[in-house]
Amino acid sequence: MNKNVEKLLKLQEIDDTIRKKDLRIGKLEQRKDKLEEEIDLLKEKEKEREERLKKLKEKSEEKNREVDELQNQIEKYQERLDEGIISFKETEALEEKIEHSTNRMEKLEDEAIDIMMEIDRTKEERKKQKSETSEAIKKKKEKIADLEDEKEKMANDLQELKKDKEDVLEGIPERLISQYDRLRSANNDPVVQIKNGVCQGCQMSVSKNTIKRARDSQEIATCENCSRILFIG
Repeated sequence: MNKNVEKLLKLQEIDDTIRKKDLRIGKLEQRKDKLEEEIDLLKEKEKEREERLKKLKEKSEEKNREVDELQNQIEKYQERLDEGIISFKETEALEEKIEHSTNRMEKLEDEAIDIMMEIDRTKEERKKQKSETSEAIKKKKEKIADLEDEKEKMANDLQELKKDKEDVLEGIPERLISQYDRLRSANNDPVVQIKNGVCQGCQMSVSKNTIKRARDSQEIATCENCSRILFIG
């Protein structure tokens, strides 16, 4: 086999490894981005739950204020009745207002109790939810850290591979490098073997003359069909 073809094979092997590691790094980035999105969603869900609890507390406070206001109003009506210097008609009106306000206050108190019970249930749920969310975020962050470690290892491997590639390139004629790069821009395997008279790149038969050139250590043989550089193992 031609020595330059051997070097091109080595170059192709390095390029293939670089390509695979680049793809792997891309996938690691995608997985990391997805995990970060999931963490953001978990945090957003927590905010929504906290906002719901906050609104329940505000609603409870509002009901209690209404109860207090009604209680104050009832006391004023009662004070007016206790004065005893009002007409029968006004007395009836005040008694009716007291009854109506008392009924309204009792209803509000029941509603306030229901809200307080819901707040208590929600608080209990929140303890569990916070713990589960915290644990889920922790695990996702651990996965992200693992991905970062793997990505860093891949990056270091790439640096070593690029150095190896530079060493290989130094021993290959410029015209062959250009030919190789041009072929690789279309195919990941610009250098392929001939098996049983068939180019293993395009799976087409090659001429006897091409096979002869591929056997010649001084020649560079190329496929008549796909232009790949050929060798016989």
